[in-house]
Amino acid sequence: MDGYHGRVLWVDLTSGQVRDEALNAHYAEKFVGGSGLATRYLYDLIQVETDPLGPENPLIIMTGPLTGTRAPLCGRHTLVARSPLTGLLGESHVGGFVGAELRHAGYDGIVVTGQSAAPVWLCVQDGQVELHDAGDLWGLDTFETQARIKEALGDKRVRVGCIGPAGENQVLYAAVMHDNARAAGRTGMGAVMGAKRLKALAVRGTGSVPLAAEKRFNAIVRDMKPIFKDDVLSRVFRETGTGGNLDYVHVLGGLPIRYFTQGEWWEAADISGNTMAETILTGVEGCYGCLVACGRKVRIPEGKYATGGEIKGPEYETLGALGSQLLISDVAAVTHLGHLCDRLGLDTISTGNTIALAHYLFQEGIIGLAETGGLELQWGDPDTVADLVKQTAHRQAFGEALAGGTARFAERYGAADLAVQCNGMSVGMHDPRAYSGMTLTYTTSPIGGSHNQSCYYLVEIGGVIEDLDIFSPGRHEDAGKAAYVARHQNWISLLNALVTCIMSNAPATDYIELLNAATGRNLDGAGALEVGERIFNLKRALNVRLGYTPKGERLPDLLRQALSDGGTEGFVPDEALLLGEYYEARDWDPVTGKPSRRKLESLGLAETATDLWTE
Repeated sequence: MDGYHGRVLWVDLTSGQVRDEALNAHYAEKFVGGSGLATRYLYDLIQVETDPLGPENPLIIMTGPLTGTRAPLCGRHTLVARSPLTGLLGESHVGGFVGAELRHAGYDGIVVTGQSAAPVWLCVQDGQVELHDAGDLWGLDTFETQARIKEALGDKRVRVGCIGPAGENQVLYAAVMHDNARAAGRTGMGAVMGAKRLKALAVRGTGSVPLAAEKRFNAIVRDMKPIFKDDVLSRVFRETGTGGNLDYVHVLGGLPIRYFTQGEWWEAADISGNTMAETILTGVEGCYGCLVACGRKVRIPEGKYATGGEIKGPEYETLGALGSQLLISDVAAVTHLGHLCDRLGLDTISTGNTIALAHYLFQEGIIGLAETGGLELQWGDPDTVADLVKQTAHRQAFGEALAGGTARFAERYGAADLAVQCNGMSVGMHDPRAYSGMTLTYTTSPIGGSHNQSCYYLVEIGGVIEDLDIFSPGRHEDAGKAAYVARHQNWISLLNALVTCIMSNAPATDYIELLNAATGRNLDGAGALEVGERIFNLKRALNVRLGYTPKGERLPDLLRQALSDGGTEGFVPDEALLLGEYYEARDWDPVTGKPSRRKLESLGLAETATDLWTE
């Protein structure tokens, strides 16, 4: 198969057996790779009865046809399973080098089933596969684990993805950390690994990726490279990281502050990417094939947050979740908290949001010292937050309550309406009162409140995709927006199948042509969007099978309240209008949430239509 190795590794942890299977070519043709292809495999393997933390829940690690090639910003891969956090599709994307290394080792993906009786780690080296005892690694943080595995294999070029104590203790939003500090953070894939007692995956490969038209592929890559050198947004990300946008986002009202209850916070500038660049930045880094290098290298030479060396600096989401959400204005403190989450293996978005919710409930008198174990939860106190991060990762003291995420935490204390989450997962750091299209991004996301299933806020602030007819009528204009959001979701679904970083500002047509050159396809823009639409509808169908209903498709109460200050200008999105137009654009049934039989069949999903519409 052009663009694929045609080989998937299956690992049964219960028996300790490993085997190679041919990649399902039919699935690859229809769903491409990444989260699209992984979801199609998952569709066959789970039912509504599947326990997300049981041995029957598979963990699927999938690359795409552009992963590990020379295509710009295509070093990513995807982890998919049933989410222990939401009970729905669990999907997390991550950069770094592990995905590319897996392709170079001769595999398109890995399916991990069962549950090991004792901790193990999996090693894949140029087609050779072995399970190792991980008893000596269990309990170590993610940095120590990676260092120990590289030492054991005697090869510093080995790439590792692993869990920390949070995954081992099955914190429901535990991350899988790759290449030191690249996080597959959302939906709790680290908890799935912990339940399986799979501590780590180590990969080393020296092969290449087969391409249908290599000369044409390389020519497209050559033509794309100058784009990243000259593009303004790419330069901003390179110089100041994703946090370089924080000041502008704050002006628009898109930066969540004090658990989504405050519109302005002028200390925000103190934690921006610009401040980081002026104070603690020492260098930049990128993932495999990256021409942007938005990753930050920082060093804090002295004080209570001294790093003792160079570490990864926080990205925008972390600056929001562990900074503005908690009114922590010290960039060194936010860096420390982000690094602590990375070491322990926690998703910074869910961690920051859950701890911020705890602070809000404490300040509102809904919980007190009896619940927190004597801890005073005061805004702007990073040291108490650090204690809570550690408690959460180890499920100790008050951390046991925090380990379930915002929805469960709020329900525990009778305040379910105050949890800022959609379908069980905390939303990202992009307030929908600043850009109303994010209302649909969050409420209809197949994995809960994720901004990475459609980063439509970028379209709202000028990042239109003319080639694919993806526009915005205005960030505070609701009418006529839903169809654009749906198209954008379709496009991002394809990018998440390739797998491409959403930070790329290259023309959409370039990535479509790269897909064609890699695989021998002949897709145009309309064909590419149809593939994305097929993937998005499959994810919806899977969730419906798992018990999903439209009841969770609503903004949380705190996001329904207009703020009196800041860039949102007292605006609240018209959810009813947006969702009504959205369901019409999607051709979905608003009562059941199901895609219509007609829609599924038109996308080549006749079997799925039969599954959903049995009557």
